[in-house]
Amino acid sequence: MAKNDEENNIKYYKDIPTYQDFLKNHLLLNKPVVFGPALTETWKARQEWVTDNDDIIEYNNNEQQQEERPKMKPRLDYLKDQFGSAIVGVADCIERDFTDQKRSEMTFEEFIKVWPNGRYYLKDWHFVRAFPEYRAYDVPKVFADDWMNEYWLQENKDDYRFVYMGGDGTFTPLHADVYRSYSWSSNICGIKRWTLFPPGEEKYLKDRLGNLVYDLRSIDHVQFPNTEQAKRIIYYQRDGETMFVPSGWYHQVENIGLTISINHNWSNACNLGMTFRSLVSDLDDVERSIDDLRESMAPLEFGQTCHQLLLAHSGWDCCIFTKMLYCISRRLHDYSEEKEKEQPKVKWQAQQIMTILEEWKNRKEIKVLDDYLEQQGLSNLINDIKSLLLPLL
Repeated sequence: MAKNDEENNIKYYKDIPTYQDFLKNHLLLNKPVVFGPALTETWKARQEWVTDNDDIIEYNNNEQQQEERPKMKPRLDYLKDQFGSAIVGVADCIERDFTDQKRSEMTFEEFIKVWPNGRYYLKDWHFVRAFPEYRAYDVPKVFADDWMNEYWLQENKDDYRFVYMGGDGTFTPLHADVYRSYSWSSNICGIKRWTLFPPGEEKYLKDRLGNLVYDLRSIDHVQFPNTEQAKRIIYYQRDGETMFVPSGWYHQVENIGLTISINHNWSNACNLGMTFRSLVSDLDDVERSIDDLRESMAPLEFGQTCHQLLLAHSGWDCCIFTKMLYCISRRLHDYSEEKEKEQPKVKWQAQQIMTILEEWKNRKEIKVLDDYLEQQGLSNLINDIKSLLLPLL
């Protein structure tokens, strides 16, 4: 164990806090928190997907011998009968593929057969899109202010709402979440061992070439000599509990027992700056990677090529980000007290968007960006966003 481990040093809410408490103490401070089972006790998934665990099993994680075993286990026959024909994506936790794990597809029924062997991890299952009438869960109110999924559901093209299912010992390698988004992860059954690193600590987790540690359980200390210096939090998340992971917190997760979790990536005004800077950083990386082509291309062609590569690599580009801001700005403009939901003050949200637009305007490539947006038929979108928000300021 590293000398800077902060075992269980994380806020725990047995009772559901108010949104204002969550906003003040966690969203704005970018601090993790664990919610007790009360947050999800009415979910259909918690009532129908699992049953009491009376199995006597020796788990792979030796530290877990000091922890209680999972209270619940999956109802395999029920899950197979309900969802067996669905096609799911599965990660092979033994076979590495660059910085990730080798992925494949199979039917959910096929996955159930290999689930207990501790090798395969069902990941990123867009369950709600696959079974929209089932209503396995409802998003907790404290997480409802979700700009990413609000935009993508309006577009009806994608979402960031997932189900994960893994066997004992399966894991997700060390990473920070997509777009530096927030995430929440609710355990339906099993136990997850989380290792979380506050923003900035990742510098100790990289080698001299900038490569990140792949698996914290197996570190080459010659290649990564500084990992023991990284401050971290270790938490065993049990059945029914929900983990909130803030923006930019690198983390690795290991499953103990047969686990099921429901996860969302999400963002809003509170972490808008971090998501924007993630986009800019990704775009800068792409530009540097093909900088030798810049002189042979017109500025617009170079910008278009960079955005095409950015979209292929990261799943978004400046057009998508701008359209998300426009989607949210329209809602904020039409906001009324009668439709109030758990969110920060509308004026403050509008200020965060306007701040990002100012940062954007000051980038040296703004002319190329304007031309690119015009090429995509979005030339007036930034002005439209400002027109919607100015009356709110």
